Amino acid sequence: MNSQIVIGGGSWGMGIAAALAATNQDVGLLVRNPKTVQLLSEGKCRQLPDQPAVTALDATIDPGCLRVAELIYVVVPAGATRDILRLIKEMANPQAGVVFAAKGLVADASSCGSLLPEIATTDLPGRQTGILSGPSFADEVLAGLPAALTIAAKTPALIETVQQRFADSNLRLYGNDDPIGVAVGGTMKNVIAIAAGCAVGLGLGDNAKAAILTRGIAEMARFAVAVGGRQESIYGLSGVGDLALTCAGPHSRNMAYGMAIGAGLAPDTRLAEGRHTVAALARRATTMGLDLPITNAVDRVINHGDNLRDIVTQLLARPAGRES
Repeated sequence: MNSQIVIGGGSWGMGIAAALAATNQDVGLLVRNPKTVQLLSEGKCRQLPDQPAVTALDATIDPGCLRVAELIYVVVPAGATRDILRLIKEMANPQAGVVFAAKGLVADASSCGSLLPEIATTDLPGRQTGILSGPSFADEVLAGLPAALTIAAKTPALIETVQQRFADSNLRLYGNDDPIGVAVGGTMKNVIAIAAGCAVGLGLGDNAKAAILTRGIAEMARFAVAVGGRQESIYGLSGVGDLALTCAGPHSRNMAYGMAIGAGLAPDTRLAEGRHTVAALARRATTMGLDLPITNAVDRVINHGDNLRDIVTQLLARPAGRES
């Protein structure tokens, strides 16, 4: 049985497992579909059919694999998190560390959504939990190319353990004790990327894109502090680093989604995480009295049908203020 289990057989779950397996570590994947088990055993990824095969990966649909796991990586869409946490509570050793490697908000009764570290506190009390985030296209990780990520946790021992597991891999991990701030960076960068994509699709130029990224970072920092994180985390890998990657071009699903909207085309909605996050994020900011103009603009375009050019005009007409 495997001492490390990755829950989720998508491209990023496979990327994490492949990075560990390449260093001859004991790692397996828990997935839902027997077809995914077969593909992983051949080193292939369903979401990346043109990706060269990697070393065969051990996968199963049997949740009993969680019983002996020492580390569990949760790599499922944020909306599926609560079901997975119930499974972990039922099946896994209470001493096993749980590391979230997804990005986004989990729906809750308030309709404002909760960050993954917040869910960990309520749904996995007493367990060691952390969050793994940063600039990382899965296809590059699967190709063995290097990447730097943040592992954030309140427990120094968990940070050290996870860093050690990846020490000889193509992933370099930096420790951080601010899981809330790290989660905010991973969540909000997708929304800002949609806005940047819209600007590119509209043909507004590189100056406008740079302005959106810079003011987007300010929004991310403002929100992070308001929910109990630190703005310094936004200036690290999980914030500025991930935003730079996500806004680099159409290789990013969220950037491509925004570019399609800006160009007046029907966007590909598959796995554009920011699309699923922005409504709850905007509502949560409003209930807290936070001013997030870029986030609100994306929400109005995607979820309320507002005209994109009108939104841009309104943003440009906002009173000039201090840079903060």
